[in-house]
Amino acid sequence: MKETSEKQENQSSRRSARRRAMMDAAWELLLEKGFSGVTLNDVISRSGGSRTTVYEAFGGKDGLLAAVMEEQCMEFSAELHISLESDLPPRDALTDFGKKLAKKILTEEAIRFTQILFSEGQHFIPLVEKFMKVGPDSTRARLSRYLRRQHDLGHIVVDDPVHDAELFNAMIIGDWQKQILKMIDPPTYSNAEIEKRVLRAVEVFLCGVGSENYRKTADDKN
Repeated sequence: MKETSEKQENQSSRRSARRRAMMDAAWELLLEKGFSGVTLNDVISRSGGSRTTVYEAFGGKDGLLAAVMEEQCMEFSAELHISLESDLPPRDALTDFGKKLAKKILTEEAIRFTQILFSEGQHFIPLVEKFMKVGPDSTRARLSRYLRRQHDLGHIVVDDPVHDAELFNAMIIGDWQKQILKMIDPPTYSNAEIEKRVLRAVEVFLCGVGSENYRKTADDKN
């Protein structure tokens, strides 16, 4: 029984290692070649394994890419969500969230993936919908829930937290996303430029939604 158990564990470990290698290879190839450029032959050549392994683990190319995108989205969003699940007051939580969001969307990987989404997304609707659900939509939903909690605590006044979450998100990203879509030499921003923009966005946002008591408390602290 012990030998059988060890054999099963070894087989499971090998399957996990092959799955991991294929997902890593698929993400690298996606960033290099875009959705349409990724082939199973390339994934297998770079990671090892076989077509049988790909179909058993993911159901094919689309399943593999969907799994890779879901994992990347979850990793991207995890740190952002921490800011919104905290008990920090609005100014601190939104500033922390805004800085992390801005820095993440301006990484080389995020810029490249954004360009691929906009250039090829219309041909891969199910994959884009998966990305939106696990990534941006999930993060905005958490931001909306954070705003609702702060409203209930009397710190801010929001009649439509979903709309206000969209508004704050747009204030952070703004025209940067448009600049990112430049396929050649997208602009870069320093940490100081990012921080200045985020602090300004938070200030303007809270001027619009901050409750009188919250504003008074903030003024007293300053």
